[in-house]
Amino acid sequence: MSDARDALLRRVDAERERLVRFFQDFVRIDTSNPPGDTRVGATFIRRFLDANGIAHRVIAPQETMPNIVATIEGAAPGPHLVLNGHIDVFPVGDVARWSHDPLSGDIVEDCVFGRGSVDMKCGTTASLFAFAYLHAIRDRLKGRVTLTIVSDEETGGRWGSGYLVENHPEVLGDCVLNGEPSSRYTVRFGEKGIFWLRFRVKTPGAHAAYPHLSASATRIAARFVLELEKLEELRPETPPAIARMFARADVREAMERGLGRGAVETAGRFCVNIGVLQGGVKVNMLPGDCVIEADFRLPVGLSRARVLEEIRAIVSRFPEVTFDEPPETIDATASDPDHPMLRIIQDNAERVAGVRPVPVVTLGGTDCRFWRAKGVPAFVYGCLPDRMGAPDERVPVAEFLDVVRVHTLSAYDFLVRA
Repeated sequence: MSDARDALLRRVDAERERLVRFFQDFVRIDTSNPPGDTRVGATFIRRFLDANGIAHRVIAPQETMPNIVATIEGAAPGPHLVLNGHIDVFPVGDVARWSHDPLSGDIVEDCVFGRGSVDMKCGTTASLFAFAYLHAIRDRLKGRVTLTIVSDEETGGRWGSGYLVENHPEVLGDCVLNGEPSSRYTVRFGEKGIFWLRFRVKTPGAHAAYPHLSASATRIAARFVLELEKLEELRPETPPAIARMFARADVREAMERGLGRGAVETAGRFCVNIGVLQGGVKVNMLPGDCVIEADFRLPVGLSRARVLEEIRAIVSRFPEVTFDEPPETIDATASDPDHPMLRIIQDNAERVAGVRPVPVVTLGGTDCRFWRAKGVPAFVYGCLPDRMGAPDERVPVAEFLDVVRVHTLSAYDFLVRA
């Protein structure tokens, strides 16, 4: 290992307390989305950048959802690496289901505890510190590093990474490294596509004693939901390279260990989730209105256009149901699994954490899809997604520090090996 790489690892070790304290303080800031107001979280990050002498700018197409962009220019020409993370997190939900305050940031059983610790304040902290460490040795680097810390990831990215990629081409770069949860067993080079639809069932409504006067909107909704769920029988045209990946024993084992039993099958199939179902006013009234909000996850090889065609066919059989056509969304995306950055991440993870992560196309969506859709390779390495979005979300301190180390070394290697 080179002297420079040794020095980077020594710095992480020397700043262990500072790193953990920053992570805890970050978790203590409520950046729940909805509502998605991340201004306090963004100010916290900006203070860190200012304290490290790092110039940056704020790009905020929505005032309450600022994005922070900073750039390092190396001493010689070379590749352009983008480090990407987000500030917003899932809502806390029912506080009574948590064993500790979800905004405490406390260390419980050697884990940093709280909402957003996994998704993705662990990874965003890793990006920030990796960027700061590279900034300190910028005179020894080639190329450029751009930091993009964004808002609005949890509600689609329209005002965050999606906005930056479409309106600020200087953030595109040659490669993206992202710290969303992946587990130490996997490095993500692709992910399923996602889009959301809101359906409305409308009938006249009536007193429950007079069902001859109106159909029930909730009863129609129940039948309609069953039809939507039948779409899970759609089969993708999986590219041969992806199919071979899913068939590998080491990939299957790693995905099951890192993402839970059944992860391989879930990654390769179309999934429908009815996240919201709201209807009715009173028990003795026939509901005249019902709202259905559905989340659709598309595997590689199944297009949004094909799914929408099937959905329109279902809606045509339910005259009481309407929906708005969704804005343009991105199908499932995948980068080259032989890209040098993937190998760099694997090598560093194996050295640091003792496990060589296997390359996978995985389940949840990340902002990497915006870069991949523009032809920019993007890769994800982060903590275990255990309890992500659930009560008692938490990240082991040792695992958090390993993510920082892997991101710092991988970013450095990508630049100096060019």
